[in-house]
This record gives sequence, structure tokens and C-alpha cells, in this order.
Amino acid sequence: MRRFQGLCGLFLLCVAGCGGFFVPQTNSGGGSNTGDYIYVGNGNDPFIAGFGVSSSGALSVLSGSPYNNGVAAQSMAVTPANTFLYAGTTNGIYLYAINGDGSIAVQNSGSAVAQDMVATQMQVDSTGNYLLASGFGTSIGAQAIGIYTINTSTGLLTAVGGSPIPLYTGNGSTPAVVTPTGLLITPSNSYVYVSLGSLGVQILTLGANGALATGSTPSLLLPTSTSTSPSDQGLASDPLSAFLFVSEINTGLRVLSIGTGGSLKEVSGSPYAVGTGPTGVIVDPTGSYVYVANKGSNNISAFTLTAASGQLTAIAGSPFASGGLLPIALVNDNSKQFVAVINSGSNGSGGNNDMQVFKFDTTTNGKLDPVSTATTGTEPTNPQSVAASH
Repeated sequence: MRRFQGLCGLFLLCVAGCGGFFVPQTNSGGGSNTGDYIYVGNGNDPFIAGFGVSSSGALSVLSGSPYNNGVAAQSMAVTPANTFLYAGTTNGIYLYAINGDGSIAVQNSGSAVAQDMVATQMQVDSTGNYLLASGFGTSIGAQAIGIYTINTSTGLLTAVGGSPIPLYTGNGSTPAVVTPTGLLITPSNSYVYVSLGSLGVQILTLGANGALATGSTPSLLLPTSTSTSPSDQGLASDPLSAFLFVSEINTGLRVLSIGTGGSLKEVSGSPYAVGTGPTGVIVDPTGSYVYVANKGSNNISAFTLTAASGQLTAIAGSPFASGGLLPIALVNDNSKQFVAVINSGSNGSGGNNDMQVFKFDTTTNGKLDPVSTATTGTEPTNPQSVAASH
């Protein structure tokens, strides 16, 4: 039986420093940034590529890009005010200030601002006060979730009491070892969901001062999947935090209504058919459309969303070609006019673009039309993570 488990507790951890491998740069910090930027972490090298997005969707390379992070960024997150970028690596979490032109400058003298997590997924809450990271907790030797308060002036992190804490590892005498595949803080800032592959999705409640706890029920269950060897991957929610969207390998796209304590109930019509190997999933900022990156079939499934019921309808022409090989993640840009997808198996040659930007079609609602790709010679290489200004 597939389980979505609850978790309780408060957390504390002292964030340790480590030797830096960057050349320190300076930035004034503070203030908000309204520019339209996309950042991509490469899987085969330590560089982060940065791009500006024009009003037409054209990409331009940001000043100084690509940026040498010293180690590959497995995950990235941008603060709501677009002042700071966090990069999760095997050596901890690193901090960049975002300049007025979108370029980034490493902070903390190039040392990690948190060294207790190998963060495969990260997100900043809507207040900009907390960073949550799921992955391997090096200080406890287990898959875990780390919770940090953010100094909004400097971007520095301080672990909340008890962090990191272990995630659900399954029943039985021999716990399963599953790397978290997705992390979502709902737009309402009420609930946190962590996808754990074959184990399901863990449900947590986000409380005061960064505390995570369950609702009144110690264990929260998702309806059993009817597919063979299901594996939960990407997570998304609509702007009203009414529904959770889960891309599930060997099943499709599951849609669940969010109830009291973050409890989940599958909506009528779910699961919905998508391509092979669904991974990343996003809802557009208006809550009108849902998009799924299908890693195995190199395309993007697109749906219109009925806000009242959570039911989906496939958009004419869906699925749309991803423009590259092995698409794994999608992101909305700051202008809310474009969607970008990163293709982890591409190398920027032969039409296999590492990143493809789409605009919304003016005739067919929700249809994606390709606009631009990453600039030749500076494009991401086998990208593994993506983040955008808000």
C-alpha cells in the first residue's frame, strides 16, 4: 500500500561553515529585484548558467555567466523578493546575491551557509523567511528535511530547532532508502509535501517559527495507486492551495484535493494519462493550466484546470515536444508569459536544446509555442536544476 505519512516535531541545528572554493564577490544585497531571470544548474560540471528573458521570450546571457559554483548544483531556490539564490550541492547549500542586472555574486566568502544537508530539492516559503530543503541529512545520516530561517538582509541561514529531521522510510525491519524527488510548500504557506518515489508523499504542516507538525491524525494516507511500481516525482499546487498535483511514474498525473491538516483525496477522473516517465509538474500563475515534463517521451503534457473541481482537460495538440532529450523540470518566468523546460539529456547540439522557452499560444488557450533556446556556447550542459525570478 502506498503511504503518505505525517511527521511531527520541532528542530534545531547549528549551521557549520566550510572552506570555500569561490573567489569572494560583493553585492549590496537588500531590496527587491523585478527583473526576469532564469538560472540553470549543470549536472556534468560546477557551473550555473544565468539568462535574462526579454518581453518577447528571447534569452540573453547574464553578465559573468556561467558562474563557477565549485560543485554541481543539484537544486536551486530564489527568494520571493528575488534578492538571493540558494544552490544545493553535495558539499552543502551556497548563497548568491542577485544583482540588479540579474547577475549573481557568491556570498559568505564562498563558504557554505548550511553544511548539514545534501539538498536535492529546495523552496523558500512565500514570506521569504524560511528555506526548506529535502535530501540527505549528513549530520544524522538519513534522508531528511532541513528547515532554516533566512536573514532577509544578508541571506544567511540559521537552522530551526531539531533540523534536519528524518523523513519517512517505510515500514518493516529494513527501512527503505529513497532520495526525495520533490518538495512543495503550498502557496497558502500551510502545508509541506515531500515526494519519496515508491514510498509516496509525506505530509507536514508548516507552523510558527518554521516548525513542522502533523494535523490531528498521526498518519495520513493517500488512496492506493492502481498501477504497477508507481513512483512519485514532481509536486505542484494551484494558487488557492486547493489541489495537489503529483506526477507519478507508471501511473500518470494524480490530482488530489487538499483537506484539513493537509489530508488528500483523489478527485474524480484522476489519474490522468501523460507521457512516459512524468517528472516535473507546474501550474501556471493564473491557475488555469497544468504542465507535466515527460522524461521518457521527450515531451510536455498540457491540461486546462477546472478550479472548482480540480478536474483536467487535455489541451489541443498536447503533448508538445520539449525541444530536447529527457525533460525533467519546468518553471514559470517572472513576467508570467513564458514557461521554460530543462532537458537533462541534451547537449545543445543537433536540435537537442538544454533549455527551451515557450510562450502561451494566442489562439489555443494553454498551448505552448517554442520561442527560444539557450545561447550557443553558453547554454547549460545536461542541466539538473532550474530556478527563476518570481
